[in-house]
Amino acid sequence: MTTGTHEQLPRKTPEAPETREPLTRESTSRFVTVGGTRIHYHEAGTGPEVLLCVHGGAPGASGWGNFGTNLAELSRSARVLVVDLPGYGRSDAIELSGGKYRPYADVFAAMLSELGIERASVVGLATGGAVAIAMALHHAERVDRLVLVSSAGGVPLFSTMPSEGQKAIRSYYAGEGPSREKMRAYLRMMMFDPALVTDELVEERYLESVAGGEERRAGAESAGVPAEPLWQELGRIKVPTLIVWGTENRVQGFDNALFLLKQIPDAQLHLFKRTGLWVPYERASEFTRLVLGFLAEHPAGPAAA
Repeated sequence: MTTGTHEQLPRKTPEAPETREPLTRESTSRFVTVGGTRIHYHEAGTGPEVLLCVHGGAPGASGWGNFGTNLAELSRSARVLVVDLPGYGRSDAIELSGGKYRPYADVFAAMLSELGIERASVVGLATGGAVAIAMALHHAERVDRLVLVSSAGGVPLFSTMPSEGQKAIRSYYAGEGPSREKMRAYLRMMMFDPALVTDELVEERYLESVAGGEERRAGAESAGVPAEPLWQELGRIKVPTLIVWGTENRVQGFDNALFLLKQIPDAQLHLFKRTGLWVPYERASEFTRLVLGFLAEHPAGPAAA
């Protein structure tokens, strides 16, 4: 296992094609029905390499919201599927029975089958990271590599729990309910640079957080569904794993990253200074190059026995 800093970027960067149609939220929008559940996702790119990107579970989160900034660059080197978690974005909600992460992992493994995809590398942010871990544990035959970004599923070594960010997430729908002011405060806490919290971003996330009414809100992380103790099984992960974190993450402290690094057998860690939870947005170009470099240096193949 290795560690890195943001100055140590991958050497290999894909060349951009000379002409390329711009990718938009609508032009990449797709639906697939899995076991009666309609799942929404964005798709771009072609080729044998498949990336499945799973977003976080905070209010207002969605696939495009979390990874839309990265889709164009990633899709130059792979077929990229950016999913909406069930109960978020435009995906139907599901019943979370037996835990918070395994049901999502089951849906996405079935989604890959429905799309005729044998294996994928899974990029997960926050809650999406824990879903990626659950896929590697319970659907190992489907997973080539993991990229865990500000991931849930580990154990904080010295951070206070619940964290400042977790309290904000859990209180978003409480009291007087959601508001633009609450969303702005959450985004300013989640990211290191307050200049990134634009009025447009606040409006987008706020509108997403109130879309769908109470049924949609029930799928949010604030609903308090118990999380499975994935940390007890991290040693069973067999695939190469890249762990990515910001040192100013106030939702999941980077001590969680150190725990994941220690427990996952084939892992490396990359820490960004002056960066919060949302690394793919705060460090978009650097993050994309880092992921593509990791994938290039760890060719896809069957999981180790």
